[in-house]
Amino acid sequence: MRFKTLVQQSIERGTQQAGYLFAVLYADLDRFAVVNDSLGKEAGDELLAEVTRRLRGCLPEGDDVVRLREDEYLVFLDRVRDFTSLQERMDKLNNTLRPVFRLKRNEVFTSACIGIALGPHGYTQAEEMVKDAETAMHRSKSKGPGSFEIFEARLHDEAKVQLTLETQLRRALEQQQFRLEYEPIVSLGNDRLAGFESLLRWQHPERGLVYPGEFLPAAEETGLIVPITQWVLQEACQRLKKWQSELSGFSSLWLSINFSPAYMQKSDFAGELSASVAQSGVDSSQLVVEITENQLLKNADSILRSFAILHDTGIKLWIDDFGAGYSSLAYLVNFPIHSLKIDRSFVSASTRDHKSAVITKAIVSLGKALDINVIAEGMETKEQLEYLLSIGCPHAQGHYYSRSIDGETIENIYGVKR
Repeated sequence: MRFKTLVQQSIERGTQQAGYLFAVLYADLDRFAVVNDSLGKEAGDELLAEVTRRLRGCLPEGDDVVRLREDEYLVFLDRVRDFTSLQERMDKLNNTLRPVFRLKRNEVFTSACIGIALGPHGYTQAEEMVKDAETAMHRSKSKGPGSFEIFEARLHDEAKVQLTLETQLRRALEQQQFRLEYEPIVSLGNDRLAGFESLLRWQHPERGLVYPGEFLPAAEETGLIVPITQWVLQEACQRLKKWQSELSGFSSLWLSINFSPAYMQKSDFAGELSASVAQSGVDSSQLVVEITENQLLKNADSILRSFAILHDTGIKLWIDDFGAGYSSLAYLVNFPIHSLKIDRSFVSASTRDHKSAVITKAIVSLGKALDINVIAEGMETKEQLEYLLSIGCPHAQGHYYSRSIDGETIENIYGVKR
């Protein structure tokens, strides 16, 4: 491969020529999948060809560009004098992509997230530089479209940790190390159990119990969120079916499942949820899809489509962390929302901060006016309970009642057979 030879020669030149610098860029086009899906593969191929032509046209003699997998490119920049000159050349590349692309009478705009590896800096193989540039590219994507990131040693360490975590997650799926715990939701009016929120846990063989915040970002980035969520769906549906069949009073209890936006974007969400319900034989009217307020607003169209498909199943939609996200009350009218869950930050501060108390009361009043149920999250003290009762909040969950517990413990506690 000519590109690899060029990089290898430059690495060797750097060992002999003091002060010589060059760069390998790994570029990934932003939103290419949207173009491919909406305008078709032919338009996508036309865009890639035009991007290649533009990039080649802006590079001076001695530099090079090659296309890798579909919408990814490698660029070689020779004789990088310093950071300022690198910045200038990066700006030139981005400006080359900025003008509109005209495809099949459609106007398309694109940009690229770019990772940069600077050489020689101790490199001995071209493949190492390409890999480090790719690592930096993935980091640049977290900054948003059109961003770039220069590889540093810390990124290599982070990439090693990420790779190890990905391997461990795959093993966790294979060896059934994941489990669900369930946090009770209580009706404040009669102090009775109303349902449970299912919570994912990872029983790591060395680290012990690992919470989702430590591994879900890696699962989302690697795509493992899809099989993990499929497992959660199957496990939760089977557990709810068992409770509905065997435990007295459980036929009317809710069971909510939290869904990641990455899962909802990457999979046939409505189809897989319907299949899990059908396979388990569960009464789906007690099953709940729980998503955050921010997630709802960012994925409004796809969620609306999913619930149009799920309408006849009776599956409910709850909005988690209500009040902490972007403010847009219009969705309360447009979406089939069953419950709002007041963000725990307001509940925990409601007895010591006037504004938090007012917001909590306002959400309860809003729910009553719109005939939407309200659940207070994170209730931990008797004082908070008394305040929630005083403003007429229908439901609550939190450590004041119970921490999350496993399914077997629940069955032992409530194990009165029908």
